[in-house]
Amino acid sequence: MVSSIVPGANNAHTLGVETRFARTAQTQRSDTAAPGDTVELSGAAIADARESVRAGMSQVHEALAAGHDAQAMLVKIQALAKSGDQAGLTDAIAAFGQRIDAAIGRGAVVLAGQGVAVQAEPGAGAVTISGVDLRLGGDVLAFGADAQADEATVQAAQKSMENLQAAMGRLVDSARALEAHQGFLGAAEAGARGDFDADGARLLALQVRQ
Repeated sequence: MVSSIVPGANNAHTLGVETRFARTAQTQRSDTAAPGDTVELSGAAIADARESVRAGMSQVHEALAAGHDAQAMLVKIQALAKSGDQAGLTDAIAAFGQRIDAAIGRGAVVLAGQGVAVQAEPGAGAVTISGVDLRLGGDVLAFGADAQADEATVQAAQKSMENLQAAMGRLVDSARALEAHQGFLGAAEAGARGDFDADGARLLALQVRQ
């Protein structure tokens, strides 16, 4: 989250990675801080990262909500398949498929299995949220809209439930990571209103490594 600590940078409001400003070749950077050091994070860089993290969180929350719906749907279609209720099974699967297609149409690309890049750290490489394909017949749901009310569908639903649990675990991990980034960026944004001294720089660097 912190690109570097600049030794002896005492000018005011140097909190930020600003690539348009030239830097002298003599400046040495390190992960440790000494008296007089400040942390570079600009207000603009923090704001951009916060917006990127917010958009990433929106994708994750949409996917988690769809995952919970998928869990309920899988339990339902197992019961319908066991009872031989073909009409009920077809309706349940179609309703879920429409829900996922609508979400993807609104921009929830994670549900189509597409990864999303999040610029969670100013000046650092993007973090990728892995896609979770919840479309019928995709990587998670092992059946399509034409599933039959038989034992094969019961087994497919069970396999899908296992796939879904693994996918939901990954989404929860992504949510927790993004929440940590949000917390850090909030602290960094507050600090951008003044200078980070050596103690503040050490604390910030420690938080980033954690």
